[in-house]
Amino acid sequence: MERRERTEEKVQELFHAPAAGDEGTDPEFMQILQNYIFGDVCYTGSLDNRMRELVTITALTTLSTLPQLRAHLQAGLNAGCTP
Repeated sequence: MERRERTEEKVQELFHAPAAGDEGTDPEFMQILQNYIFGDVCYTGSLDNRMRELVTITALTTLSTLPQLRAHLQAGLNAGCTP
């Protein structure tokens, strides 16, 4: 499976939404970022989606990145985390 397909599959699995398209102020950068994070990083190592989202939520909480935190809280629930 190629990187773009892995990205689309992982984003759909976690966020129940399609990966970034042509929207936003810099759609090319967003696609590069998503392809790297969800097409490569999420398939590296031995963490499952649930644990990876718990680590992500912890990091985003300490950094106070509220928009990303909101999205990953929902992704964590979709991955099997409990409130």
